[in-house]
Amino acid sequence: TDVLDEWMSLQKNWMYLEPIFSSEDIVRQMPTEGKKFQGVDAFFRRMMDEAVEVKLIINVTTQENLLPQFHKFNHEIELILKGLNQYLEMKRLAFPRFFFLSNDELLEILSQTKDPLAVNPHLGKCFENIVKLDFDESKPSLDISAMYSGEGERVDFLKTIIPTAQVEAWLLQVEGQMRESLADMAINCLKAYKTEKTRQDWVLNWPGQMVLAGSQFYWTQEVEEAMSKAGAKGVSDYVKVLNKQLDNITTMARDP
Repeated sequence: TDVLDEWMSLQKNWMYLEPIFSSEDIVRQMPTEGKKFQGVDAFFRRMMDEAVEVKLIINVTTQENLLPQFHKFNHEIELILKGLNQYLEMKRLAFPRFFFLSNDELLEILSQTKDPLAVNPHLGKCFENIVKLDFDESKPSLDISAMYSGEGERVDFLKTIIPTAQVEAWLLQVEGQMRESLADMAINCLKAYKTEKTRQDWVLNWPGQMVLAGSQFYWTQEVEEAMSKAGAKGVSDYVKVLNKQLDNITTMARDP
């Protein structure tokens, strides 16, 4: 019974760790734990092969010194799990948005560091409403040039990012480009408000967040102008302008 308890404990942890340490990327980043797991893996597979061959559990479990061996490899498994958790914590501290991902999701990314596209399914959890990055698959380096929102809005980056470093390093660059590109776009969006033929055109030509920010900017400016030029009457007249803008937006929202 003691042997079987230890065996089942080893098997449960082996099943969790085996897919992780099957990845060359993980083993390369965690050589000590990878080497320890090789020893655990060899022992576990040997015992399973023996169980299949002998078929009598009493004969398998009553071998001399078998229980100490299970104790030993279960202790090795504990050390591997501890090392794995420290490794994941280190990655999360390097790129804090990884805290939004579960261990399994983070490991899925880290086990495919040579494939930057592996981050796309998890971007929505790291960045609110960013569903994918635009990777240039025609280039071996898979350059990143833009991001897409859940509604399909595209925002081009000011600088192209080449995802060749560790995943947390180039994701930090992506985060930086998100901020810089949106800041630059906000300025251009404000300028365009004055040059577009109609406000409806302006709304359609810019991402939603830029339109909201720009609308708040010009609302503040135009309310102040209305108050300073004509007092209460100016504000009353400006309400009519705002209501007309709302009617136009309502009409646009009903359009396919």
